[in-house]
Amino acid sequence: MLDLAILVDADRTGSAIIETNHGVRLRAPEWSHDCEFQLVAFIPAAKTCQVISAEQLADDIRKALAALENLGVLKPRTADWHRRLRRYAEGAGKTPPEQLAPETRQL
Repeated sequence: MLDLAILVDADRTGSAIIETNHGVRLRAPEWSHDCEFQLVAFIPAAKTCQVISAEQLADDIRKALAALENLGVLKPRTADWHRRLRRYAEGAGKTPPEQLAPETRQL
């Protein structure tokens, strides 16, 4: 699961205790203390979470879409979810917008 979180406390080892937008409290060992809020990934039953950078998430989405497109899995490229994911990943990687496929430039 992904959610935004804020720092609320620290445990006795100095590890950050965060609270997500949905009220879930977790330990976040990788929390950067110079940020007010961050994106975290976690399993709902877990007690810890991983801090995720927006840039890394966008890059991962870009790579996943490229892999699916290379396999020919994504034939109808006009699906709403596909357009949204392309938009999220647009700034990731080194492909300038003019080199993207025409149907993805207008997102």
